[in-house]
Amino acid sequence: MKKRAILVVIVLVVIIGYSAYTFIFARTPDISGLKINATPPADIFLNDKLVGKTPYDDKYRTGEYVLKLIPQDSTASSSAWQGKIKLNPNVLTFVNRDLGPSELTSSGEILTLEKISQNEAQLNVFSIPDAAIVLLDGVERGVSPLFSGDLTPGEHDVAVVSPGYVGRTVRVQLTTGYKLIINFQLALSKKEEAIVGEATPTPSLTSPVAQGKPYVLIKETETGFLRVRSSPSKSATETAQVKPGDKYPFLDEQEGWYKISYDGKEGWISNRYAEKKQ
Repeated sequence: MKKRAILVVIVLVVIIGYSAYTFIFARTPDISGLKINATPPADIFLNDKLVGKTPYDDKYRTGEYVLKLIPQDSTASSSAWQGKIKLNPNVLTFVNRDLGPSELTSSGEILTLEKISQNEAQLNVFSIPDAAIVLLDGVERGVSPLFSGDLTPGEHDVAVVSPGYVGRTVRVQLTTGYKLIINFQLALSKKEEAIVGEATPTPSLTSPVAQGKPYVLIKETETGFLRVRSSPSKSATETAQVKPGDKYPFLDEQEGWYKISYDGKEGWISNRYAEKKQ
């Protein structure tokens, strides 16, 4: 696949130490490592309990946690961030956040490893926005969400870029027998931020669901809403926003997308944040 020039600002984050964590925790299979960085520095809450401040490096029981970062400087123009993280046995989960004035201008990534049965190195890349271009060592590999298997173990650069957003790059260590999972969030570029600030907010909608008919349930999102687009493409015009927990009649589907009915209209939503129900 051809190489692609990245015409945006790239943030480089160096991620190391997975092998060391695996070795250290080998005798305690229910323990995981958690490392957190944030700019600006932030207080850290796990399951609503204050546990420290960034930079942070500690060990926890495996499982799912709700992580919240609140900027320490209350006068700074930075917003808090909250999300779910999963700590897997014997490996490190790394959270890196740039806390901007709003959710749309904030960015970061969450990286973790997952043990697999295959004797190969794997990579899973997710992003906000979805359908972002994923590059491995400068070579375009597809769009998010992306899965790649049978990769060469060792150090690699993983980049995610999308029109209107500031791209990000992480340097990672791929390890045989593990799948590296990266969740990126990209911040709007300054130009797009200005356009969003001037635009009239898109209304959130509801739509009745007929009994016995298939419907789509909107799942939780990091932004608190899900965009409805005019066609099954990330570059298509945004026509509305729907909220987590809402239900909409299911009309059709294409790879990565569901077509729904809302307010007497039709539109497409990413199936990453929606679930089809019968």
